[in-house]
Amino acid sequence: MRRSHFALLVIVLLVAQPLLAKTYYVGSCKTGAYGTIGAAVAAVPAGSIIDVCPGTYPEQVVISQPLTLQGISSGGSAQPTIAMPSAGLTTITSIVFATVAAQVEVTAGPVNITGITVDGTAASSVCPTVWDIGIYYFSGASGTIDAVQTANQNCNTNGMGIYAENETATPLSITVENSNVTRASQFGIEACSTETPSTLTATIKNNYVANTSIGINIDCQTAATVTGNFVDTTSYMGIYAGSPSTKVTANTVTNAFDGIRVSGNGPVVSGNTVVDAEGGIVLDGVGTVTSNHIVNSAWGLWFSASGSTAEDNFIIQAQYGALLQCLTETVSGNTFVGAGVGFEEYPGTSTGTNKFYNVPTLTTGCAGSAPKR
Repeated sequence: MRRSHFALLVIVLLVAQPLLAKTYYVGSCKTGAYGTIGAAVAAVPAGSIIDVCPGTYPEQVVISQPLTLQGISSGGSAQPTIAMPSAGLTTITSIVFATVAAQVEVTAGPVNITGITVDGTAASSVCPTVWDIGIYYFSGASGTIDAVQTANQNCNTNGMGIYAENETATPLSITVENSNVTRASQFGIEACSTETPSTLTATIKNNYVANTSIGINIDCQTAATVTGNFVDTTSYMGIYAGSPSTKVTANTVTNAFDGIRVSGNGPVVSGNTVVDAEGGIVLDGVGTVTSNHIVNSAWGLWFSASGSTAEDNFIIQAQYGALLQCLTETVSGNTFVGAGVGFEEYPGTSTGTNKFYNVPTLTTGCAGSAPKR
């Protein structure tokens, strides 16, 4: 009996051994390590783990097979940084943005990236003349980006920190979490699936995004959950819900022109906090907006299409609590405190009861045109 158990154990170990991922190293903190990240990702077997020592790696990294790329600590540092190479970046064709250049280009999956900084600081001589991306998951790629930092994708006016897209029929997923995305001239984090129904599921959670034009941009048909992020100082929009199946929950947006903007038909915006925005939550399309806190905005809620639902929101210190533009909306159970006007361009009917405190003018009539912004 013992022999049979031993033989079975040997067989199990022999079968399992090839499934164990081998770890390879890049940098000066390990003997026998690769000198560059690019050399490692091109040489190791699929499914490997690549540990990157602290240091600066001026190179473009192209990952075309499943693997894990992760930064490690050594010598009192835990910051491996991929910098702009002196020769600049080669380009690839995106399904949305035509020609793009990426410092980290992923064309397979799953590829998981953890603990890496991607710094796009570039002299004018090597600055891309096309879309400039820190980390790019090409159509057909998948994986998780965790605890990374992208910064300074801003040497031209079309910079992105992290971008994922998919036009294949194969369902794929991308997760961006616990990361720091700053100083991108256009988008901090963006996702796009051109397929209907979506073949890209994007989870964007617990990230810090700042100093961009649009902080988090969910576009096309992407099935996305955007939750727990802190988005600060965006010149245009904090979060854009441009896909019908987007859920935007429990985020904080500060210092944006539009805090959260909804397009299409179906996004859900719930439990968010928006502070110091021109438009707190703006609905260009039809969405469901519930239980949000909007503080110190010019317009707390802005409606541009009939059929949305706004319930149980708390809007404080807005110039106008809600701009209805004489449209038919379900606006019920909301609380407005300290607004100059409660409802602007109110059509005269309401489908629910709202509470108003310290509001000198509850409603204005239909003016026939939206205010200029």
